[in-house]
Amino acid sequence: MSTPVHPVDEDFEPYEPRRRIPLPVYWIAVALVIWGTLTLFQDSAAHHRGNTERASQAAAALARSDAPGAMLFAERCSTCHQGDGGGIAGAVPPLAGSPVVAADPRAIVQILLHGIEGPIAIGGKPFDGHMPAFASVLDDAQLARLASYVRGAWGNKAAPIDAAFVARQRALTAARTQPWQGGAEVAQLAPAIGAQPAMSPPVADPSTAGALMIAGNGVGGGWSCASCHGAAGEGRDSVPRLAGLPAAYIDAQLIRFASGTRSSDAMQPVARQLDAQQRGALSRYYAGLASPSGARPSLDGAIVRGATLALNGDDARNIPSCFSCHGSSGFGVAPGFPAIAAQQSAYIAGRLAALAARNGGPPGNVMSPIARRLSDGDRRAVADYLATLPPVPAGTAAAGETRR
Repeated sequence: MSTPVHPVDEDFEPYEPRRRIPLPVYWIAVALVIWGTLTLFQDSAAHHRGNTERASQAAAALARSDAPGAMLFAERCSTCHQGDGGGIAGAVPPLAGSPVVAADPRAIVQILLHGIEGPIAIGGKPFDGHMPAFASVLDDAQLARLASYVRGAWGNKAAPIDAAFVARQRALTAARTQPWQGGAEVAQLAPAIGAQPAMSPPVADPSTAGALMIAGNGVGGGWSCASCHGAAGEGRDSVPRLAGLPAAYIDAQLIRFASGTRSSDAMQPVARQLDAQQRGALSRYYAGLASPSGARPSLDGAIVRGATLALNGDDARNIPSCFSCHGSSGFGVAPGFPAIAAQQSAYIAGRLAALAARNGGPPGNVMSPIARRLSDGDRRAVADYLATLPPVPAGTAAAGETRR
């Protein structure tokens, strides 16, 4: 009997039978997915929790029946000095444990009346910023309550101050027209605050004269910056504040106006007249200005809602907090995120509406999707809240604060 011959399959490929993946491999993969998800959630939750705690600190202060100045502090001071009096590293000095707060009461009252700019050392750490004056916006009784609250909060144990004391201090320095010049001048009122850095003479910048000329007179008979943005870059109505914006941001926007990638019938011809050197000089000039805020809530927005959006965002509508990108207290983060504190409310609301209506935009544009999720009421609320904030401290934008 012959052996049957089977035809040979020339396309046959050898193979190994499939083997089941060991269960421990599945367990490791599942564990990695769970770990990654939890890490992302915890990072997001930590940021949200931080902002929530910041808002709750101010709310807790308001609830203290034994602290009549708490509401004034929450409204006027907590955005910069924080609800716990801890300040902002490198920008705003702490009030908790501050020798200036605990020293001769003339120091805190005079700073509240006239503001302060220039270097000051608190706890061995240097700060060089600008604090606005409150003499024109708070009366003697309000200033007394505010100063007394700060002198008795967060472990501070200084004696309270009455309105009569504030009135006497106001009368003594009624002729003063400028802020106190750093810690060295304040130390003349209260030597107990310790040795303080001296005011440094301004560094001569050859481009400053040219920038001042352009800001005040324009180029070649064109519009001047000051004619719309104000003599000190404070802005007005729907024209934005320039003082304190990061220099790199201003420069980038002028380039966009000149090229037409950012539309503005008013700004395009102005920007096209500037060369690179003039743009840089103007940008540095406005970034270094520390003009008082001229912004006021003007849109009947819900200030509390605006504060919530700025501090915490709205998770249900996928809206991040304003300060998560625009920096501590809205002071901006160079080069891409401008300062929004003390910005004109009509400008902010109008800009948000324009961003919401825009499709596309430059690479990395994140604001248009966010703006579309905001209702008209939300835009007015955020704009009015930002208008209540103090302006960016001097030097913060000029130094090019960057995100860590």
